[in-house]
Amino acid sequence: MSRYLPLAIAAALVLFAAPVSRAADPPPVYSKVGPFDLLGGSRNYLDVGYGIFELTNKRGKRTQAGRIELRGGRKYAFLGPAVGLLGNDDGGRFGYLGVYADLAWRGIVLTPQLAVGIYRKGDSLDMGGTLEFRESLEVSCPLGKRWRAGISFGHISNGNIHKGNPGQEDLLLTIAAGF
Repeated sequence: MSRYLPLAIAAALVLFAAPVSRAADPPPVYSKVGPFDLLGGSRNYLDVGYGIFELTNKRGKRTQAGRIELRGGRKYAFLGPAVGLLGNDDGGRFGYLGVYADLAWRGIVLTPQLAVGIYRKGDSLDMGGTLEFRESLEVSCPLGKRWRAGISFGHISNGNIHKGNPGQEDLLLTIAAGF
C-alpha cells in the first residue's frame, strides 16, 4: 500500500484544497427529501473508526479494524469527496476514493457513501482481486459545532468483476472532527 501513499496524498490535497465557508452553522440545506434535510457544503471532517472487520465471520474469524477518512466539505450540489484507508489486524488494507452525502433528521446525521479502491489482503480474507467497491452508511450525532460521534456499517466486494467475490462487512464506532 505504501506505493499508493503519494497518490492518496495528492488526491487528498486536490479534493480538500478548495476553501470552504465556515460561517454557516448548521450547514445549509441543499434540498428536502421527505423528512430529511439533504445538506450542502459544510466543513471538512477527519473521521476515524474502530471496530470489527468480517462481521459476518466468513472465515470463522473476526478481526479488529481501524479506519481513517477525510471528507471534503466543499460539495458539488450535495455530493462531497472522501478518501480513506481501512485496515485490519491480519494485514488487510483497503485504500479508497468515493463520494458521500449528509442527510439530517432530528439531530441525527445519516452519511451514505460509495467508493472504489485497492485491496491488499495480507493474511486476511481473499476478496477475489485488487479492485474492490465499498458502500457504507454512518449514523452520527453532532457533538457541538465541530464533532460527530456515530456508528458505521460498510460492505466491500468486487461486484463479480473477479472470479471470487466473498464480500465482507465491517462495523465501526466513529468520531469525526470538523476543521
